[in-house]
Amino acid sequence: LPIRLSFSGSLFEAASSTMMRCLRISFLAALLKPCALAYRVSVSRVKVTSPLRTSMSMKDATPSVSVTVLGGTGFVGSRVCASLVGAGASVRSVSKSGRVPDWCSGESWVSEVEWIDNELTRGSREGLMEAVGSPDSVVSCVGAIGADVQSLLVGNGVANAEAAAACKRAGVKKFVFVSVASEVSDCASWTPYYMKDGYFKGKADAEAAIVGAVGAENAHFVRPSFIYGGDSFGLFPPRVNFGYGSAVEEILSKGFFGTLADVLPGLIGVAFRPPVSVDAVAAACSGCAMGTIADNVLDGTAAINAATGQLAATGLTDFLDFAKEKAGDLQAKAKELQEG
Repeated sequence: LPIRLSFSGSLFEAASSTMMRCLRISFLAALLKPCALAYRVSVSRVKVTSPLRTSMSMKDATPSVSVTVLGGTGFVGSRVCASLVGAGASVRSVSKSGRVPDWCSGESWVSEVEWIDNELTRGSREGLMEAVGSPDSVVSCVGAIGADVQSLLVGNGVANAEAAAACKRAGVKKFVFVSVASEVSDCASWTPYYMKDGYFKGKADAEAAIVGAVGAENAHFVRPSFIYGGDSFGLFPPRVNFGYGSAVEEILSKGFFGTLADVLPGLIGVAFRPPVSVDAVAAACSGCAMGTIADNVLDGTAAINAATGQLAATGLTDFLDFAKEKAGDLQAKAKELQEG
């Protein structure tokens, strides 16, 4: 099958290993769907507490830090760029296309990012070094999905190893990598051979190369499982929007589901872990790159949310409050009609 570079560290972007979680999320989404349109209209009225949007409204007092984001036009990478700009960093994005993503093309912050096109595994090493530059920190959101072992090794492992080598030659001080939750990688034996021998090995190879390039003390690994966010849904890779994802995170953060996740085996248990917002992942990467987060490993949703000060997800509560409000409006209208 053809391989496609993806700029999210989430394992569950691989459709073959997400069936259970996707079915569960689809079921929960179906429960919410009757009022989906009305809810989306109401989102602008809901208090936003995501780290990305907060950082864009109030910049850190941290002195300017230069950061290169590899995969900076992707789902996660572009939001890392936004978070870094909001924190006052000097930002360069390196990706295959080098183009500003559609979702943020009208945003003011994009003009503060230098958009560079470079494919990490093609072209000369000199060209890669020139693209990366000599920043204080590098964030890599580069990964690959597919069903070919070699392509997965290249897209997840070799690409990041080449980037790490370029960073070492350039004297980069810090490297942040969006990897995959250890609870998920521990379930490699549950997945098809190409995931175990390609995807997981590629991620492990990348982490080892990064440590070799900058040292364990300067290597930061952000390890999410399923990442949600944005305004749209997708199947390839699987994606749910902010409203639905926040609702699922709120539900699965309840103690009952945590207990289930603890006792159920392998990926069955992982399927009951809460997903994480792309804004939280972006804020984690940004914080590590800027030095405001000291942790070398942020493993899983709870760790990522705690490090970024993410408030508890309220997607379901917001939806129910909105539905209750609308039900009250309808009841009041009905009463007016009866009295009229």
